Amino acid sequence: MKMYSPQKFRPFAWLSVLLRSVAYLLRHWFLLLIAALMISPIGPHLLVWYTYKDYGGYRVYSDCLYLGGSGLMEFDNWGDCPVIVILDKREQH
Repeated sequence: MKMYSPQKFRPFAWLSVLLRSVAYLLRHWFLLLIAALMISPIGPHLLVWYTYKDYGGYRVYSDCLYLGGSGLMEFDNWGDCPVIVILDKREQH
């Protein structure tokens, strides 16, 4: 004969697991953001190096080198080199 063992009635156990999982992900949001930036082909890049030429007192930027999640990327933008730019590594050759 089998002994009686009471079973707990937990209708919202799945909701508890879901909320705890969301809380865990929110606690580690910074690491998730870094991982997303490393994996994503589109992301922010910071200006590291640039070259320019003087034309009558004006600087015309010719080559810009940026550091981002995909490493160093060269961006040829005649006339302007912003400090932070969003680049797509799929478009670079």
